[in-house]
Amino acid sequence: MWKRLDGKIKAGDIILSHNGTKNTANSLDMLLKNIKQKGLEVVTISDLIYLDNYMINNNGTQIKK
Repeated sequence: MWKRLDGKIKAGDIILSHNGTKNTANSLDMLLKNIKQKGLEVVTISDLIYLDNYMINNNGTQIKK
C-alpha cells in the first residue's frame, strides 16, 4: 500500500481506505507512520468539515465565512 502512495502523496490529499479489505487494518499503523515521517499532518474528514458559518461555492468547495 505504501509503495502506491509514496512519491505521490502531498499536503491536502485525502486517502480513502475501505475497512472491509484484506490488508487495510494491518497496514494502517505503517501508513500513518510513513505519512507523518514525510512531515504531513493526518486528520479525519470530520476535522476538515466546517459545521458553522460557511458557504459552498460553485465548485462545491466549503469556505469559512
